[in-house]
Amino acid sequence: MTKLRVPQEFAAPEADKRKQLRLSELPGENGDLATLLRQAAAAQRLAEERLLADLGVTPPQLAALHLLGASPGLLAADIARRVKLTPQTVSLIIANLRRAGLVREEDGAVANDLRANGSRARPLALTPQGETILRLGRERIEAASARLAEGMRPKRERALRRWLAGVAAGVAQPGGLDPDDF
Repeated sequence: MTKLRVPQEFAAPEADKRKQLRLSELPGENGDLATLLRQAAAAQRLAEERLLADLGVTPPQLAALHLLGASPGLLAADIARRVKLTPQTVSLIIANLRRAGLVREEDGAVANDLRANGSRARPLALTPQGETILRLGRERIEAASARLAEGMRPKRERALRRWLAGVAAGVAQPGGLDPDDF
């Protein structure tokens, strides 16, 4: 087995290596922010999966149902762009939702226009069963989300929401939180 060699200009000094390793291993509030964010997201995702398990949908499937509930007639490509998943992943999600009877192809003028132009894309809509699953799933997820903010002052919650939205959009700036928010 060959040993991987890191070019010297990219190698971190030994003290930095130890510090980096320890930082990412630290539990709780002393941990690396990126690690803590990933851990929090993973914990929330697991909690959501458990909340939705008996409904037979996953969090990404519920997100697709939510978009279709809010905007019937979306195409799978539209959903992929909005939830930031690949078109292939969304195609699988939609196929599973169709098999479960939660989503159907929409009929109407838009669908007819797409077919007339030779497009394979089909506008999608929720079935009545899909609407029920969406309602039940959203109620559970919203209750879990409310528990996350329980006991948090409104000003802090707004600041946290702003910061997380900035991180998600790729525009969070160092020191972006206003000290007055805390």
